[in-house]
Amino acid sequence: MPNQQRLTGLLWLGKWFLLITLLVLIVDLFCVFLLWSPDGVWRLQNVLNKEVALLGLPQSDNDFLAGVIKSFYDTVFVSSGIDGMMRHAASLPPAEESQQTAIDFTEALRPVIETAMVGLQLFALRVGILILTLPLLVLVTLTAMADGYAGWFLRRTGGERESGFIYHRAKRSLAWSFLFLWAIYLIPPIPMDPKYLIPPFLLAAGIATRLHVAFFKKYL
Repeated sequence: MPNQQRLTGLLWLGKWFLLITLLVLIVDLFCVFLLWSPDGVWRLQNVLNKEVALLGLPQSDNDFLAGVIKSFYDTVFVSSGIDGMMRHAASLPPAEESQQTAIDFTEALRPVIETAMVGLQLFALRVGILILTLPLLVLVTLTAMADGYAGWFLRRTGGERESGFIYHRAKRSLAWSFLFLWAIYLIPPIPMDPKYLIPPFLLAAGIATRLHVAFFKKYL
């Protein structure tokens, strides 16, 4: 039996991001219909409103986040026609029995679709926050790489011992730090302030990057 090729790097992160996206929808539906019933959609919308209020960002950042949310929403619901169907289903005249059946089917699915709509906006808001932190992540990464390179150079010129163990563990921990941040920040449908979540991730990513570069066993 041939060995299956394992995904690594960005492909590995992309696979997990898609899985987390699906898990976000499942958790939202679970909370809305089981934990928060019968006013689950309202409570999910309240989570979105509270999180927006927690951010306290300048207007330019708020405009960017609004654009991200609109882009996600338009791609999933407007382009597919679901948004228009939800808006006009109740006002369509029941001219035919088949049309009335379609309207009844839409109304039956309305709580599920509304949950997906609000959940997608919350998800898009948090993805937008992660995008806004990219410049800081790049700065931390470059600083850690520079410090790691200095340590690598001193180790190579000083004849210090190699450590493939540290190198490989640091490489894996860097990827897993992204995964843990996504899981903790993107999945739970509760108001969260990113100011308390993202700095520990940046610290962990910086340490992992520094060790990854410092113990690189080949010439850079």
